[in-house]
Amino acid sequence: MATNFAEPRFSGRQPVIIGLGVMIATFVIGGLYLLTVTDIDTGIPYPEVLPWLLPLTVLFAVPCLILKYHGKFRLDNPIVFATLSYFGPAFIIGGFTVATGLSHPYFLDLIQDAKENFPFTMIIVMLGYGGLALGYFMPVGKAAGRITAGYLPTFHFDMESYRIPALGLLAIGVINSMLSLFLGLFGYQKASEIGIFDGLLFLTTLFWLEASFMLWLIVFKTRKFDNTSYVILVSLISTALLKSLFAGNKGSLIQIFIIISIAYVMSGRKFRAKHLTFAGISLIFALIFGTIYGTTFRSVKGTEDSISASVYADNVLTTIDKISTSDNSTALEGGLNSLAERIDAVSSLAVVVSTYEQLAPYEEGYGLDNNITKDLVTFFVPRVIWPDKPLASEPRRYSELYFNYGENSFIITPMGDLIRNFGLIGVPIGMFILGIILRFLYRTFIEDQPLQLWRATVFFMLLTAVSYESFYGSIVPYLFKVGTTAIIGVMFVIFLIRLISGRRRTAEPV
Repeated sequence: MATNFAEPRFSGRQPVIIGLGVMIATFVIGGLYLLTVTDIDTGIPYPEVLPWLLPLTVLFAVPCLILKYHGKFRLDNPIVFATLSYFGPAFIIGGFTVATGLSHPYFLDLIQDAKENFPFTMIIVMLGYGGLALGYFMPVGKAAGRITAGYLPTFHFDMESYRIPALGLLAIGVINSMLSLFLGLFGYQKASEIGIFDGLLFLTTLFWLEASFMLWLIVFKTRKFDNTSYVILVSLISTALLKSLFAGNKGSLIQIFIIISIAYVMSGRKFRAKHLTFAGISLIFALIFGTIYGTTFRSVKGTEDSISASVYADNVLTTIDKISTSDNSTALEGGLNSLAERIDAVSSLAVVVSTYEQLAPYEEGYGLDNNITKDLVTFFVPRVIWPDKPLASEPRRYSELYFNYGENSFIITPMGDLIRNFGLIGVPIGMFILGIILRFLYRTFIEDQPLQLWRATVFFMLLTAVSYESFYGSIVPYLFKVGTTAIIGVMFVIFLIRLISGRRRTAEPV
């Protein structure tokens, strides 16, 4: 029997539009390439970056378009989240800012040959992202996650049952964060020595983040508001603002935006035009004001040395006063300049690409050699048992060696860490493995299953635990620590639910 294959049909205008698109892209790429190989003075500091932005954009768009085609494009999808929250801004927008001079950090002078190293850096980004996406779409992660999901427990509690216990978890997170502030472990502070319980105390501060997400998800899933709902909203907004002020960094407001956005998506609600408009305005505000506040706070405090909680609070008040009394246009200009440099990950990665081979012999002296292997081998041993456990992926030592300044943490990215440890071939392979891990976690907790509040909460904690700015070697250890902490938090909430429901049954008349 003959089989009829449907031929693609195009409207009369589609071939023209496609042809014009191809022609425009060809002229743009060709023109940008000519700028990079000629000595024409364009006023653009690093024109060699520009030709790579278009193919990079196309590469980043492909996985999202595939997911969109299959109806699985969601903000909580690991590939979508990584693309929109980091890779796109850091390497497309960041690439544009460094190319045009909007971002001009001092360490650009450490790049030995910009015309060679910047294009090579963009190739490394493409290899890394391509490996990540390919690993995600491989069936192995999905198959393993489907098996694991079948062994996870299912709790049949209504949303109202979670509210009071989640508020209790939020209170524990706030209290532990306050304790960390008194001990010099919270905010823009660095303890002079790492105590054996400091890591455990830091992890318990994550209960604040976990409970916040859980409560926002409850808010969006609740159709009818009552007094408890308003208590939850007031608690969430007040604690979020308080944490942003005392964190003293540029990303706290963005973290709040991410919590609310992902909770909104997971609740089943849809982003409509008015929601997208509001979200866009909120994101711009969070980016600009967060950058202004973080930059001002650090200039007020000066260093990361631990100080008393009262002095730290005075710094917060001084920062607010300084921002409120400063010239708005000057503050905005400074905030935009800081934001341009904050988004740019191309330049810092280019420093690693430019110098990693020359600095390799010195890494052992800084304790950075083979940091990925060391961290993966030793992470499961708690510091309580091994007080002198080495920290191989140490940001300050990395900053001192590669940027000649150990008082700040500079972006390295997983790709930069992989090329340092294993060379160019390690970049796509390492990111491929990470893609498999992300798909495994997504299928275990979220994909192709009804929403379970505890699973969604644990997955959110794991999703946001993956840092694409930091070391590759710290990803799996931190996932393990955050995942364990998140599960403990969930168990606490479920314990309280059962305790409260048991008391209610006991109080009922016989």
